[in-house]
Amino acid sequence: MGLSLILNDFEGVTKTLQRSTLTLSGTRRLFDLVIQRYPKLKPRLSATAAIVNYAALETGIVKLQRKEALTPAERAACVDFRRADETPSLQVPPSDLSIVQQAFKKRKTTKRSRYVDVAFIPPTSNECERFFSSVKLVYSDLRKRLDASTLEMLMYLMYNKDMWDVYTVEALRS
Repeated sequence: MGLSLILNDFEGVTKTLQRSTLTLSGTRRLFDLVIQRYPKLKPRLSATAAIVNYAALETGIVKLQRKEALTPAERAACVDFRRADETPSLQVPPSDLSIVQQAFKKRKTTKRSRYVDVAFIPPTSNECERFFSSVKLVYSDLRKRLDASTLEMLMYLMYNKDMWDVYTVEALRS
């Protein structure tokens, strides 16, 4: 495999990780494919890598997003996402069926997950990847002599640019 192909693979992975619509399940699927193609990255990208602080929670959320069964450790880690047990009231509307027919009639029930929808939980790398990519653009060869506090202020202003405009800056100056 040529270096150009490998770099194209990693560029594609990096760009995909920056998508705001990427879920934790999608990230895990992407990392598993990268590990399959590049086995040397397994210590860094596996679900049980040293960088993963709470592996049971991560794998539990991924399994919830995929609607798979959880292990006991994952169930314990995802207990905060569990729905409160609700028992529906058993009020039977009057009908034309006899009591025997009503007793043996199949009831329509909707199968609900015991957990809330966890699709809203983004992988933390989304925001971090975007932020570090923008830092890389600002901290170019021409700006290597920037003071760390100046770089921090530039990045803070750039990251929060929707909170200020020219008029806000002018108001602060005067």
